[in-house]
Amino acid sequence: MAKTEDLERDVEVPEHLRLITHDGTVDFKGQPANKARTGGWKVTPYICGVEVTEKIATSAAQFNLVSYLILEKKLPLPYAANMVTNFMGTSFLFSLLGGFLADTFFGRYYTLIGAGSTQMIGFVMMLMTTVIPALNNQDTECPDPLTCRAVHGGALSAIYVGLYLIALGIGGIKATVSPFGADQFDDGDPVEASLLPSYFNWFYWATMLGSMVASTIIIYMQDHVGWDWGYGIPLCIMALAVVQLVVKRRSYRYRLPQGSPLVVVARVLVAAVRNFNQPPLTEQEISKYYDEMRIRCVERVPIHTNNMRVLDKAAKYATSDKVSPWKRCQINEVEDTKMLLRLLPIWLFTIFYWTVLAQATTFAVAQIGTSNRHLGPNFKVPPGSVAPVTFNFTVLCFLPVYDRFMVPILRRFTGHVKGITTLQRIGVGMAVPVLSLVVAALVEAKRLGVVHDTHMESKPKVVIPFSMWWFVPQYVILAVGEAFVYPGQLDFFYSEAPDSMQSLGTALMFCTISFGYFSSSAIVSAVNAATKNTKHGGWLTNNINTSRLDNYYWLLCVMAIVNFGFYLVVAKLHHYKQVSKSILPDPSAASADDNSSSFESSKLFLLPDPQKANPPPGFIDAPALPARN
Repeated sequence: MAKTEDLERDVEVPEHLRLITHDGTVDFKGQPANKARTGGWKVTPYICGVEVTEKIATSAAQFNLVSYLILEKKLPLPYAANMVTNFMGTSFLFSLLGGFLADTFFGRYYTLIGAGSTQMIGFVMMLMTTVIPALNNQDTECPDPLTCRAVHGGALSAIYVGLYLIALGIGGIKATVSPFGADQFDDGDPVEASLLPSYFNWFYWATMLGSMVASTIIIYMQDHVGWDWGYGIPLCIMALAVVQLVVKRRSYRYRLPQGSPLVVVARVLVAAVRNFNQPPLTEQEISKYYDEMRIRCVERVPIHTNNMRVLDKAAKYATSDKVSPWKRCQINEVEDTKMLLRLLPIWLFTIFYWTVLAQATTFAVAQIGTSNRHLGPNFKVPPGSVAPVTFNFTVLCFLPVYDRFMVPILRRFTGHVKGITTLQRIGVGMAVPVLSLVVAALVEAKRLGVVHDTHMESKPKVVIPFSMWWFVPQYVILAVGEAFVYPGQLDFFYSEAPDSMQSLGTALMFCTISFGYFSSSAIVSAVNAATKNTKHGGWLTNNINTSRLDNYYWLLCVMAIVNFGFYLVVAKLHHYKQVSKSILPDPSAASADDNSSSFESSKLFLLPDPQKANPPPGFIDAPALPARN
C-alpha cells in the first residue's frame, strides 16, 4: 500500500479538503462525511471482510457444485456442467439488476444488505435439498453411475430455486461491495484518490482469501462430513457479514442514489435522434454549460469530448427554455452516456478470459477426479479443491508482490502512478489464457494416453496412475493472468464509468464473467453438435475417458489468440475518462484571483501530471486535458 505521508509530500492538499469529503459522499445521517470519523483504510478491512464471507459462500456453491450434481443427484456430466456455468453466468448477470437498484433507488449499502439476505435464503433452500427426503428422489444405490436415475421433478426444481436465489444475492453483492469500498476514498482528495488502485488490489486479495477457505475447508466438509454442513456453514458465515455491515454503519461513507442511469442514456439517445438535423454544438453553447456547472457549484464536471459527436445533438439548445428532457439533454448527461458507451468495446473483448476460466469449474473437476490425489497415506484431496486451491494460493502469493514491489519498479520506468495503465494491466492478463490452454491440452493428451494404456476407457470413475500435480501448472498460469485481469477490470469499470453510474459500471465488469460462463455453455453445446458423429460420439461426452478434451482446449486456444488481437485494437483506440474538478473556495483562505480557472483535471488526482511524466508506451493513456487559464 502506498503510504499517505509519501503522497502528501508530492501533492499539495488544501486544508479544507482534509476536513470533509468533496466527492458527493455523505455519512450515515446524510451530512458531508467527516474524513477523520468515516471511510479510508480504517474501514476497508471490514468491507474486505464482507467480500471474504461472500466469496466463501459463493465458492461453496460454485466449486464443488458439479460434484454435488453428479455424485449426489446423479445428473449427467454435460447437463451438470451446463447447469453450473448457467448458474454462475446468471449470478453475475444479476449484477446489472443490483447496480441498477443501487444507483437508482436504494444506494449501495442497502442493496448490499438486501442481496446478502437473499443469498442466505438461497442457502436455506440448498440445505433443504440435502436433508428433506422428498427432495432426494434420485437413485441413491446404483451399481452403474452412467445409468442411474437422476433427481427429477420438484426435487430438481428445488435445486434450481436455491441456486438462483443464491445467484440473485451474488449479483447484488458483486455490483455494490467493491464500489462501496471505493466510496470510502475521497475522489476529490489527491491523497485518498491515489490509494484506489491499491484498494482494488487488496480487495481482490480478500476475494481470493475467501475462495481459498471455501476450496479447502468447505469443500472438504462437503465431501467428507456432509453436504448439510457444506451448505449450512456458508449460511451462517453470510449472516455474520450482514450483521457486521449493520454494526459498522456509522463508520462508512455513502453515495446517494441519483436516479435511473438507464433513463439518462435513453433520453440522450432519443434526443440525439430527434435533433439529428440540428447543427453541431457551438463553442458558446459549451461555454454556457461550464458556466452553469460553476454557478451550481458542481464539484466533478465531465469535460466535453469531440468523439461520438452525433450524441452532442441531444444537448442542442432550443429557442425555448421549457423543452422536454427527451428533446434536449444537459451536456453532462451526453458525456456520461459517451463514457458508458466507451466501456462496451473493452467489455466485449474481456469476456473470453472468463470463458477459459469456466473450464476449471466444470470438465476439469471430472478430469482431476480420475487422477491420483493422495497426499500421504491417509489424506485424499477432493477433486473440486485442486484447481481452486492452486489458483487461490498463487494469487495470494503473487498479488502482494505485485502491489508492493512490481508497481513501484514499473512506476520508476513509466512515471505512471499505477505502474502501467489499467488497460495494459488487463492486456497482460488477456494474453495468459493462450499459454494456459496450450498446457491444458498437452496434459489432457498425456492423461488420455494413460487411460488408453491401462484400458480404462469404459471406467471413468476409476482412478488411473496419473498424478493430480500434472494439472497444477495450467492453473498457476491462469491465476497469474487473473491477478492482472480482475483488479484491472474493477479499477477500469469503476473509474471510467460516469460518477452517477459506478455501480452499473462495476456490474458491467461482472457481466463479462457472466457472459464468459454463458459463452462456455454455448461453445460446449456447439462442439457437441459439431462432433457428435465422430468415432467416440463427440469431443465432450458423459464419459471423461472417451471425450477429447485435448481437442477442445486447442480450439479454445485459437479462439483466445483471435480475441486477444481484437482486444489490442479496442484498447489502443480507447479514450480515458475526462473529468474536471470545480474547486470550492477555501473559507479559511483569502480569495484567489478571480481570473483563475475553477476547474482542475481529475488526472491530477488519479494519474501523473502530464507535464512531469511521459505516458507509458502501448495502449493509449488518458488524454491531456485543457490547460488552465
